Amino acid sequence: MDGLLLKTSQGSVLRRGPCGRRAAASPALAPIASTSGRHPCSSRPVLIPAPWNPSRTNLQLCRSLDYTATGADEGVLKMPARTELDPEQITSVFGYPRNLTQKYFVGRVIGAGSFGVVRECVEIHSGRRLAVKTVGKVPKRGMSTPRYLLKLRTEVEIMQQLGYSLDAVNLKDVFEDNDAIHLVMELCEGGALLERIDTGRYSEKYIARLTRSILRFVSQCHAKGIIYRDIKPDNFLFLSNEEDSALKATDFGLSIRHWPDEPKLSSRSGTPAYMAPELVMQMYDEKCDIWSVGMLTYQLLTGRFPFWEDVRTQSLTDVWKAIMTQEINWKAQELQQLSPSAVDFLKILLRRDPLKRPSASEALQHAWVKEEGTASDLPLSGTVVQRLQRFSTYGHLKQVVLRMIAEELAGDVAVKSSIKDLKDLFDQLDTDASGAVSLDELSTGLRKQGYVLSDTEIEQLVRKIDADHDGNIDMGEFLTTLLDWNSLQKEQNWQTYLDHAFKKMDHDGDGFISLDELLALLPPATTSAGPLAEAERRAEAKLMLREADTNGDGQISREEFYDLLKESHAPDSLSFYDDRLGPLPVVDQK
Repeated sequence: MDGLLLKTSQGSVLRRGPCGRRAAASPALAPIASTSGRHPCSSRPVLIPAPWNPSRTNLQLCRSLDYTATGADEGVLKMPARTELDPEQITSVFGYPRNLTQKYFVGRVIGAGSFGVVRECVEIHSGRRLAVKTVGKVPKRGMSTPRYLLKLRTEVEIMQQLGYSLDAVNLKDVFEDNDAIHLVMELCEGGALLERIDTGRYSEKYIARLTRSILRFVSQCHAKGIIYRDIKPDNFLFLSNEEDSALKATDFGLSIRHWPDEPKLSSRSGTPAYMAPELVMQMYDEKCDIWSVGMLTYQLLTGRFPFWEDVRTQSLTDVWKAIMTQEINWKAQELQQLSPSAVDFLKILLRRDPLKRPSASEALQHAWVKEEGTASDLPLSGTVVQRLQRFSTYGHLKQVVLRMIAEELAGDVAVKSSIKDLKDLFDQLDTDASGAVSLDELSTGLRKQGYVLSDTEIEQLVRKIDADHDGNIDMGEFLTTLLDWNSLQKEQNWQTYLDHAFKKMDHDGDGFISLDELLALLPPATTSAGPLAEAERRAEAKLMLREADTNGDGQISREEFYDLLKESHAPDSLSFYDDRLGPLPVVDQK
């Protein structure tokens, strides 16, 4: 059935906005960001009877707020979450640089949504075309609050972290002025997901490839304790107009940090037509993203949603009632053209009970979406780009600690063979034997080994792992990035390495790592750089503190430090990242 051609017809589902992008045609397709969990048009909660109904007695255990301040926060961010703030109180609330127009020419509007405007821009020193998303510090409706500002900061921080995956739009710079923040990011010129599907005939196999890309990114999110919460076609863009263009996730405005062992979330956020039943019920975790992937895949395969021929005719209450109570007709006409494997895939993702729904990593193993011929345990030579991405999406503090540990590993007999393999690979890439791998050497070496990467993507990966910012990768940076840290955590000496690293960072020996001790880990600002650079250093140190300070007391305890480095609840497998391996080169043996 892979050769079966499908023609989707999305005209009955979405309409285009004034910028050529699709706009919400009804409340069911407009994103909701609400902490109250109430119907936005009503003062009363929406309560819907359902055949699947989780125990409401546990609701008191749910997290009532999704964005909260930490011990490192200051000023208005520490105020009660719903405090209404005057514009003059938030002019410099984030501490981001304020020199956008000194680095970029900002041009025409290329997109607009409910949360911001996107313009094309050009980097002045390189001439590179990028996009800049501008989001106001005051929402379009209502006053600014600490909760709203923390939501904006969370979006930036998640994009800074995940944007180094080749499955996500890369965030290059962040700025602010008195009224807004400006996110400078990779320019995706291939259009949104449904725009391409609308204009051509695509096979089931092609849709499976797109779904695999989306699930791969969702797996990365969940492995790092992040719930996307707004999986829909408009949030996935093609990098270029090429047929085999990479698909990139974007817009993390509703994303939130949350681990599976934490209390369930209760804030109703997302786009209603793609919401999972448990999210409607306001008691959910990361499994809500899996339902959304199922709804999106159904839409890509059939041209409609499972519950509605035209969702624009539905009220929000009707949409939520269908999600909670209406059974999907698995014998519907639009499903008859699909392979049995595709229908089975949809069935398991759209299970109403989240406990019976697969995780993202489990869904990736389904026969329909699994890439043919991919080995389960690729050798090092086949996983370099995946390892570069995985390390690049670690938080800054975790990267610093792993670099400390990597320095000690060289003399450890238990990992000697792994390090030797990496050193051999480093020597292959370091063609001029300078002791460092340049951008050109990495680009040439990876392409010789069969990787398909653009110069911009290689620069993106190098920028994150180049700790000393000299434009090259030295042996220490190379080892830190490519070591199999998941395996090393199982080694007998792992705890010893953690203790040594903690001791190095805890300068005063009080058993805690303070903000000042984190500042000492960062390169000092040059005298000529002025107070702005020092403010940026302090902002970076606060970001590192928030990475591990789970109880929000403004310092990192030994236990919090260990938690940062231990294997997560959802293991961060290399299979979650695009290997970017092209067809094997033809070898002329004459």
